[in-house]
Amino acid sequence: MPVIQRACRYAVLGLALITSTVLANSPVDFSTEQNKACLKLIEQKTTGYCRLHFTHTSNAQLAFAAKDEASRAFSRYLSARSEFPTSFQQQEFALQFFNYSLERYRVRDSLNFIRSDDGSSRLSMTILTSASGGYAFTLADTDTHARQIIGALQQPKARSATHYHRNITKLFAQ
Repeated sequence: MPVIQRACRYAVLGLALITSTVLANSPVDFSTEQNKACLKLIEQKTTGYCRLHFTHTSNAQLAFAAKDEASRAFSRYLSARSEFPTSFQQQEFALQFFNYSLERYRVRDSLNFIRSDDGSSRLSMTILTSASGGYAFTLADTDTHARQIIGALQQPKARSATHYHRNITKLFAQ
């Protein structure tokens, strides 16, 4: 019996260690109480607008993005995303873009979700250029993609893919 208890104890400790490691490597944490209504709106497919609040797992204080740099990225972003032929690649580009931005710029601590009367939806993030505003970038433009991106953002951060990273870097370049 002591052998079984010891094995269970090690299994529980191992699971706790793995869980804390996974959470530590996630770029953002959406586990705030105020997100329940927004998640419900997304799941029930009702018309409306909400913000999904998150906290950065990194404590780094980043500078605001330069307005001209963010403006260039904003004007090129949708065409760069649409150059990828599959929706999976477009989602991956959006995730890589979010993580790239989160590492370099101040990003508003919420994602905006909007569902119109016609059923279309959009999930966007904002790169801040000042304390009061910035540029909103569309991460997803369907319900399915929005749910997948929200889920993926809560997973450990994947290693950045070189071809996405190069394309994203070009967005911000002169």
